[in-house]
Amino acid sequence: MIAVLAVALTTVTSMLAQNTLRGAYTYDETKAIELAESIIGEIRSKRFDESSPVGGVPPCDGVSGASACTISVNLGPEAGETSNPYTRMNFDDVDDYNGVDEGSGSATGYGLLDVAGNQRSGYQNFRVQIAVSYSGNVAPRSAELTDSKKVQLTVTQPNGEALDFTFHVANY
Repeated sequence: MIAVLAVALTTVTSMLAQNTLRGAYTYDETKAIELAESIIGEIRSKRFDESSPVGGVPPCDGVSGASACTISVNLGPEAGETSNPYTRMNFDDVDDYNGVDEGSGSATGYGLLDVAGNQRSGYQNFRVQIAVSYSGNVAPRSAELTDSKKVQLTVTQPNGEALDFTFHVANY
């Protein structure tokens, strides 16, 4: 009887430990999604391109007196938009986020920050990486190739699992 009870308790304890571990992963995944939503909102609030006027009209396309869009090899923050200490406060268009790498294990060594440059609390051991390109991965050389930018956002959780988010921002 005692042996049967010992085996049963061991099994139940093992199951509870697994459920606790899964609960922690679910919590981290929820936090990763919330973090991604926050960053997506931040990026989508910016204008399409450095050459786009606030409001986006007319779009940067090099037609009808409008400026041409930034070519793909120049995507990223423009001179003067990065600062020391690092912050994203000066980012004013979508492609400024190209190459962002923040948080635990980042290649840049930057902590995980909010838009104002403050350390994000509650996101220790999370990492955010962002890549921006023109949709279709075509290097823009003319107006018909600059209709949207693809933003790929990767949030890596403390357990090492990465969640990928992709969205497009239109040139309107």
